[in-house]
Amino acid sequence: MNSPYPVEVEHLNFLYGDIPVLENVSLTIGEREFVCMVGPNGGGKTTLLRLMLGLLEPQQGNIAVFGAPPVEGRRLIGYLPQYAHLDAHFPVTAFDVVLMGRLGKTRTLGLYTKEDKHIAREMLGRVGLEKLVKRPLASLSGGQRQRVLIARALVSEPKLLLLDEPTSSLDDYVERELYDLLAELNQELTIVVVTHDIGFVSHYVKKVICVNRTVYTHPTSEIDHDIIHQMYGQHVHMIRHDQEHHHG
Repeated sequence: MNSPYPVEVEHLNFLYGDIPVLENVSLTIGEREFVCMVGPNGGGKTTLLRLMLGLLEPQQGNIAVFGAPPVEGRRLIGYLPQYAHLDAHFPVTAFDVVLMGRLGKTRTLGLYTKEDKHIAREMLGRVGLEKLVKRPLASLSGGQRQRVLIARALVSEPKLLLLDEPTSSLDDYVERELYDLLAELNQELTIVVVTHDIGFVSHYVKKVICVNRTVYTHPTSEIDHDIIHQMYGQHVHMIRHDQEHHHG
């Protein structure tokens, strides 16, 4: 019997007050897929992530995470929020930050087990920072800090990783290194990355979720340079979506 999809959404509508944010959204994210989510600011991308995490509830339709309501399924999600900047002057090490990701797994708040510490070291190794375990956060580069945050998301032992614009402040070389890391992690995990940099990420992902009040899913191969340039115009036309769907 097939295990439930990591994410399954059917005919979902979400409003903030009277304002429609997402309309009639249906999508499926399969096991060990690596997908990117794109669209204009205010188009509903972060709202859709919050619905997956069970932080919001739809007014209509259904959303399931590994076959369960998101509030139950989210224990299987590792999440890297947008602007997850750490205070560089806070006196903690890379290891301390990663260990914080085990709090939800530790029964006695604040008392870390040997297993917690072992997994924290292991995940710092997974993201290539095993030699920087005891380094103060203040001494790490922007790319290294993002790797620390990814390790913090991984220590909860998730099956799905959600990253909201993880490379927005990084240069091209560091961004490529980070996506290479995500491609490795994708051998074991389902990964969803919210990004504006579709030209860059298209080398890594096979599926693109386009979010602008409605949601369309496309193979990356359908996206061309014209679409990338048009994407953030006043009216976003990422791909020639079915012309039957118009807002007045």
